[in-house]
Amino acid sequence: MNLQTLIDRPSAQISNDVFLPSHYEREIERVFGKCWLFLGHDTLIPKPHDYFTAFMGEDSVIVQRDAKSKIRVYLNKCRHRGNQLCLFDRGNTSAFTCSYHGWTYADGALTGMPFKREAYRGELDLAAHGLIEVPKVAVYGGLIFGCWDAEAVSLEDYLGDACWYLENFLIREGLELVPGPQRYTMPTNWKLLAENFAGDDYHFVHTHSSVIQLLSRGQDKRLQHVPEEVISFSVAANHGKGAPHGFLELRIGEESHQMDLSHAVTLGPDCVEWVKERYRLQQERLKEFATKPYSFHAGNIFPNFALIGVGTTTYAKGLILHHPRGAYSTEVWVWAAVEKTAPPAIKERQKFVLMQRQAAAGLVAPDDHENFLRITDNLRSHEARKQPFHYDMALGHDAEDPRSPEVRAGKPWPGKILPKYSEASQRDFYRYWLKLMEAEN
Repeated sequence: MNLQTLIDRPSAQISNDVFLPSHYEREIERVFGKCWLFLGHDTLIPKPHDYFTAFMGEDSVIVQRDAKSKIRVYLNKCRHRGNQLCLFDRGNTSAFTCSYHGWTYADGALTGMPFKREAYRGELDLAAHGLIEVPKVAVYGGLIFGCWDAEAVSLEDYLGDACWYLENFLIREGLELVPGPQRYTMPTNWKLLAENFAGDDYHFVHTHSSVIQLLSRGQDKRLQHVPEEVISFSVAANHGKGAPHGFLELRIGEESHQMDLSHAVTLGPDCVEWVKERYRLQQERLKEFATKPYSFHAGNIFPNFALIGVGTTTYAKGLILHHPRGAYSTEVWVWAAVEKTAPPAIKERQKFVLMQRQAAAGLVAPDDHENFLRITDNLRSHEARKQPFHYDMALGHDAEDPRSPEVRAGKPWPGKILPKYSEASQRDFYRYWLKLMEAEN
């Protein structure tokens, strides 16, 4: 099939065939084999020889600090018979030994095997049989990324406009991960999940209407409802060029800060002082900007690293990976990241709110899951699959700036600023996906 027929850019219609199993292997090679992929946070491996296992596409990898504290990433595969080498989620070890034939590796190098002299006559070149190492690894504010493509641009160039948003609103003064991600499997394609975080603020009021009603009526002070008067925008980072990253609910005005203060009051004076100091530091950091955004709430770093809960001090930052597991299956990992400097009561509230919303059995995530299940049922059927998806919201108006002259005055915020409701980021998502899929190598 000609890949160009899958996406009609003038009309912004996307064929259901972008999700066909026949494209999946190429997608693993061209998308997950060429892009920078989020792996985890460096607080998971604070000491030499600490490690955790992760995935790059469908490939299991070992992320480890070596003896000199350098973070390195290895394919989780013994060089002898291809057995999975590391069997645990995380731990500390100076060497990995294969459970099949006992080949042993330290800092990626093959250091020994049973009966080396008798079986190999001393002729095996150990240096040539070390673990396969991911050629490009970089850490950005504690976030660990890897890339299989040795010729790929630097991580900062790949992130582009997204750097400013991550630096100012996510990593801030530093994060620490709550050990152990929540994991569950969704019977749907990873792209549907990723593009939802990249640009779909349109669904929230309808899909999550019951949640909105519950939060607005509830008496539980741990539950936070964002009032409609909070002004927010969407952002398409690297719009029309490079890797597409999208952010939702970029909020401006004092309302979000006042809302955070009101919740801090219920937790104690130290929490109030922390929220105030956090805000002061942010204002200082953004002093060159006439209008200073408070934060974004959700986003996606292409291809599959989603973010949630960034917009408030009472919500842990959800670091979410959508691991592909076939054309119609995705394994979801959700980490809770709390702000390192926050008082204990704030950290506890942050963890509670993230799990109350984004857990597999939370208030918000199951609504989305039901929609994706029904979409996937139609992707598998004969007649329904023929009808394209529409991404034509305000098509032809992407160049317009939705901000008032007062808000857009002065130094510009990075990226393309979009209305709260827009599909420009999703259009960009599939633009780049198609470019990668069409690449020759």
